[in-house]
Amino acid sequence: MTGTRIAIVFSLAAGIAGAAQASVSGALGRRVGTIGAAGFGVALAAILVVALAVALGRGGSIVAAIHQPFWLWLGGLFGATIVLAIAYAPPRIGTFATVALLIAGQLAAGAAIDAFGLLGSPRIPVTITRATGLLLVAAGAALTLKR
Repeated sequence: MTGTRIAIVFSLAAGIAGAAQASVSGALGRRVGTIGAAGFGVALAAILVVALAVALGRGGSIVAAIHQPFWLWLGGLFGATIVLAIAYAPPRIGTFATVALLIAGQLAAGAAIDAFGLLGSPRIPVTITRATGLLLVAAGAALTLKR
């Protein structure tokens, strides 16, 4: 399997895991509170990823990350925001709406990051076709809030 195909399959699997994570984190959040659920999820994920890095002989890359520019650490802050949101929102608006809004937000931010070349990304213009797709996703996300 090529690197591109692996990336596609891995991305789809992550999407499925993300929806399941929202549901499970929301249920845990109802039982122990949003902060507790998010903290537990982040801690467990960190332990698993560090163990994987060590098992693959890549533990040094974690130490090397400490020596990178501070703005590159923002991924952790962004991840914490996502984990908190998915521990809070599903019991209130449902897993479907939570995931739809999360995806719509990611796509809107992705379009802005591409258009302006933000956060070290290359500039990729937002064409009319891409903008139309974004508007359709946003409309779809808004519709998921209707019960």
